[in-house]
Amino acid sequence: MERLISNNEQKLNAILRFAPIGLVEIDLRTGIIANINLKADEMLGPIFNFTGAKDNVFPVLKFINKELVELIQSNTKHEGVIFQDIYTFTVEVDGKSKVRHYNMLANIQIDGSLMISFDDFTERQEKEVAMREAETEKAVEQGKYEIASDVLHDIGNALVGFGSYLTRIKRSLQNNNVETLQRLSDFFIDKKDLFAATLGETKAEALIDMLSAITKNQQSSMDGIQNAVTEQLNIISHIQEIMNIQRQYVKGESKERKPVSLRNIINDCMAMLFASFDKKGISISLNLQEDVPLLKGDRTKLMQAVLNILKNSLEAIDSNSAEKKMSLDLYMDANVLVLCVKDSGSGYNTQTAEKLFERGFTTKNSGTGIGLYNCKNIIENHSGTIEMKSDGIGEGSETKIRFYLS
Repeated sequence: MERLISNNEQKLNAILRFAPIGLVEIDLRTGIIANINLKADEMLGPIFNFTGAKDNVFPVLKFINKELVELIQSNTKHEGVIFQDIYTFTVEVDGKSKVRHYNMLANIQIDGSLMISFDDFTERQEKEVAMREAETEKAVEQGKYEIASDVLHDIGNALVGFGSYLTRIKRSLQNNNVETLQRLSDFFIDKKDLFAATLGETKAEALIDMLSAITKNQQSSMDGIQNAVTEQLNIISHIQEIMNIQRQYVKGESKERKPVSLRNIINDCMAMLFASFDKKGISISLNLQEDVPLLKGDRTKLMQAVLNILKNSLEAIDSNSAEKKMSLDLYMDANVLVLCVKDSGSGYNTQTAEKLFERGFTTKNSGTGIGLYNCKNIIENHSGTIEMKSDGIGEGSETKIRFYLS
């Protein structure tokens, strides 16, 4: 019977020794360690090294949370739980500071000793935080899409109303022509002698000249208004085309790969940014080879990438710079479609160049650090590569995008 009990104790000791959570048995008054299993030794090892305490757990507990030893020493219970909670602290492991999350339970045993268990759930905590952050980011992105959709809807309604008024003006101009006024002028010229006999030759000629001038001015004004209205309607049509592209991007409808013209995408992007280039007084050199082949891809995504590259160059050029230049070259190099964008902007150093495509890295005060990261993903998803370089601060930059055609 004694032999059987001894075997059971050995089994129990083995179970406790190799348990997946840390277990430490200590003297309740002094903190001296009576027993410690392998997991506790592994978990508390870095703290033992830091505190210099090898056989006493009180310094370790003070390191994790200074109140824990006070809770133990002020305890008046003869058995039961003294504390149970989650404790977060920072410990140095292999020369690096790491945040750890321990679920700890201190329980007084029947014999008066104190058993403390340590459960390291740092990995679970990090996963939960990452999941919450991902959910938050997803919610933020969804909110952005909803806001963008509402904004596009409101702008679309405003454009429709504006276009409707312009159309009414155009029709009104067509109905209110100057033919009647011209016929009146012709009538006075034809009856010049009759009016001269009645009013006198000087007054008759003055009246005819006045009518002719009014007719010409009226015709000129109407032609100017007609041209202005037509131009405004063309601008509205162009804005609506751009908005259709943005709606597809917001709704995620533009997924099918179709043959697209990179040349047309560049022209559309330049049209969208023309006012900004003009405001800064940037000189643009556009050299787009006409006979380049079509690229099979997602037009919306490609437009997003090109637009982002152009905006980066635009923002890199200071309005007060003596030289404000930008060039775009589109050409074929063997079986590779190449887009090269150069600017005379602020440039960057080697350290910055190495981080440009990292998610979250940005040199702008209000940047998100995902623009170039997304550009790289879009281009690589279209069998392409993107390379950015600069000779240094103040030396401008060059972006070269290559699409490898099959």
